[in-house]
Amino acid sequence: MGAGLSGCAAADVRVTPSSSSSPAASASGASGASTGGVGAGSVGLVALLPEGSSLVATATVGHLRVLAAPGGAPVTTLANPIPDGSPLVMRVLEDVPGGGSGGRGRWLRVQLPQRPNGSTGWVAEADVRLSRTPYRLVVHRGAHRLEVWRDGALATTYPVGIGTSVNPTPAGTYYLTELLVVPDPKGPYGPYAFGLSAFSTTLTTFAGGPGQLGLHGTNEPSKVGSDVSHGCLRLTNQAITTLAHQLPLGTPLVIAA
Repeated sequence: MGAGLSGCAAADVRVTPSSSSSPAASASGASGASTGGVGAGSVGLVALLPEGSSLVATATVGHLRVLAAPGGAPVTTLANPIPDGSPLVMRVLEDVPGGGSGGRGRWLRVQLPQRPNGSTGWVAEADVRLSRTPYRLVVHRGAHRLEVWRDGALATTYPVGIGTSVNPTPAGTYYLTELLVVPDPKGPYGPYAFGLSAFSTTLTTFAGGPGQLGLHGTNEPSKVGSDVSHGCLRLTNQAITTLAHQLPLGTPLVIAA
């Protein structure tokens, strides 16, 4: 998210990506399960996932080529790591055979962390490391409620602050792209901030960034549970700390009515 959490109602605050020993990295390692060897058959990797799980791709090359179709023309190249130093992570939506030398491996259709919201493309399995997350987040904007699902079952809920009518939190299915440790845990973003693959639909830039939205803490807990931000999602500092220790990057986030 670069210099600041771009879609949040706060001044620019510099943050640093979590290190390999950070809570999020530990959660990803604990929850991620290698899918190596599964792709040799005709059944897709996504189809073999346990109920409630999602497949996550983390780039292993410095520049990841994204194609319009399996084996098709390149449409963009994504840098790895991303500008703040975090690894390039994508949510895998489907997969088909191919994507490797001699026809081995698979092509993966992934959700991209860029505008327009919901953008997708195809990458080669050989260029990423695959893991899975058993978690899924669902935000009900009308109820100002964030639900945490694990293995297809509701685990817990938290009150959440969302965007205003002028700068709303956009509906859609996104994912967690990065975890940032905020230098001042008592500041407007609290101790942790997840970057999202979602971008503001009303702001092309904000606080020195590209309008990327986040899920973070706050120094105004009384406003959690209301329409308060420029599009970001606000939790209490206790809630965001719990999720920072729990959720792997790539975890899906559904923003509903």
